Amino acid sequence: MARLDTLKNKAEFDFVYRNAQRFFHKDFVLYMLKFSSIRESYPLRQQRIFQSIQSRNAKLHLGLSVSRKIGKAYMRNLIKRRIKAIAYENCADFKDVIFLIVVKEGIREMDFATLKNNLLASFTKMYNAKKTRNIRVLHQISHYAG
Repeated sequence: MARLDTLKNKAEFDFVYRNAQRFFHKDFVLYMLKFSSIRESYPLRQQRIFQSIQSRNAKLHLGLSVSRKIGKAYMRNLIKRRIKAIAYENCADFKDVIFLIVVKEGIREMDFATLKNNLLASFTKMYNAKKTRNIRVLHQISHYAG
């Protein structure tokens, strides 16, 4: 069974945007969708999209959105590689979930350790949260990491 899988097309990204919980951080926005929260009352098209994601048999699904505002291609790719490495390292802690990360400009100045602390704290907070639609954090949350 594959451990980490990525979202492949626009329909999968739109499905997560539409149905996921959101976590706002000053350097990124995190969307999380647990498989257990998927309802059968969804329209057939959305059910098919979810089934295509689920059929890949990964523990953790990850989507990344890094716009050109972040920088040139080498910077965008560096950020994506860092986030994938953090997710791959810790995917055993988060199973049957889809995370989608939309990166903001402030992430360029962040070193790997700070990024790891912020992402893991955000992942944990979202994964253990009750059914809230939006969670806002406007300050640095690296002190939450254990």
